[in-house]
Amino acid sequence: MTSADTEILTVEDLAAMFDCDEETASARLICGDLPGLKVGRGWIIPRQALFERLNEMALEEAAARRVRLEAARGDAQRRGKAAKAASATPSTATPAALLPTTQPKPRGRQRRIPPPLPPLAAAGC
Repeated sequence: MTSADTEILTVEDLAAMFDCDEETASARLICGDLPGLKVGRGWIIPRQALFERLNEMALEEAAARRVRLEAARGDAQRRGKAAKAASATPSTATPAALLPTTQPKPRGRQRRIPPPLPPLAAAGC
């Protein structure tokens, strides 16, 4: 009989099952994320309770991901509708703050013109 077939798991079994350190498995038991009973110096984990809790956690995380995804989709749709409405509404007058007052500045890196060089003195050879 292997440890996966037993009804009671140990911290070592839990760590091997989740491919993590025993300290990580113990920490999850101590904080209450995973079900377990402290017996003496060690922990025992009822197999059925562990899988029920894992199912609960998976469902909770999936629901949270769906809520975030739906919110992101709603935001994107609202932004798209607002942009479409703004572009569909013709503007009859441009606000004065948006009118150019001078020539637009050229974009990108501008080449600096070096100052003129002083004339060379006649070299007496």
